[in-house]
Amino acid sequence: MIMKTSLVAAFVAVMSAMGTQAHVGLKTPCGRGQPAAGCPAPPPGSGFDYDINSPIGTHDSINKPICRNTVPYTNRKVYRAGETINTDYSVGASHGGGHCQWALSYDEGKTWVVIKTMIRDCLKGVAGGQAYTVPVQIPANAPSGKVTFQWIWHNAIGNREMYSNCADIEIQGVNGGSISGVEPLYANYGPSSVYIPEFPGADMPDNHEAFANRKAITIRAPGSGSAPDPKPTTTTPSPKPTPKPTTPSPKPTKTTSTKKPVKPTKTITKKPVKPTKTPSKKPSKPSMTKTCIWKPIKPTKAPKLDGY
Repeated sequence: MIMKTSLVAAFVAVMSAMGTQAHVGLKTPCGRGQPAAGCPAPPPGSGFDYDINSPIGTHDSINKPICRNTVPYTNRKVYRAGETINTDYSVGASHGGGHCQWALSYDEGKTWVVIKTMIRDCLKGVAGGQAYTVPVQIPANAPSGKVTFQWIWHNAIGNREMYSNCADIEIQGVNGGSISGVEPLYANYGPSSVYIPEFPGADMPDNHEAFANRKAITIRAPGSGSAPDPKPTTTTPSPKPTPKPTTPSPKPTKTTSTKKPVKPTKTITKKPVKPTKTPSKKPSKPSMTKTCIWKPIKPTKAPKLDGY
């Protein structure tokens, strides 16, 4: 019984290892559930994903959510805005390469903005078990905050599939900054999705035109370094004070006058005349009638007349 149990356990381990190497999965930064050495233990409520290299859907069905594993990690590697991440992958089968996209989300996967796209050449010519690295630069104006980093792959050969892994990182960037770009293209992910056919030859159609039709988007996220980001709030501008209503004063009405306007007369300003000195006169005697005092006149002798 013990031997039988051991054989079953060994078979499960081998199958898990084979599942991990079956296709391709994101290893750096560590995808959620990545069992590769050097990746952190999964958070409570989740476990290692030994099938992390498998597709999340085909054009016929959706098998897993966009990030494959939905529980975010609390242990996050910190990157600076403008820094280049040398992404690394666990490769089992590269299926002739294909199209790859890398995107960021600041709201736990509700909205995404693509920061890098590779058409046809992603994973091209890579053998199983071979190391494969793609440099992906974080935009220099990326906001600070806790971020979900996503990798998406549409294979060139084989079943029409889509692969995707997500890693939880932290960016130290611009407080209140923004990133503008396009939304990711999720093709071969359910019957209503865009269809990308097989394109093993260089001259075969690969529907790369669909990538040119991706919707433009701008992501803004407040944050400050390693501090937790507050939930985005909508700021309502304070209303401007309404001026008190004023009653307009009536315009003065013009009075029509029949009289011709009189030219204003010039006002002649006389220079002040200097006062002339009035010569001081001696006080004049009062002009009163003299009162005559009659003195007695002595009688004069009458002259003697000749002949009398």
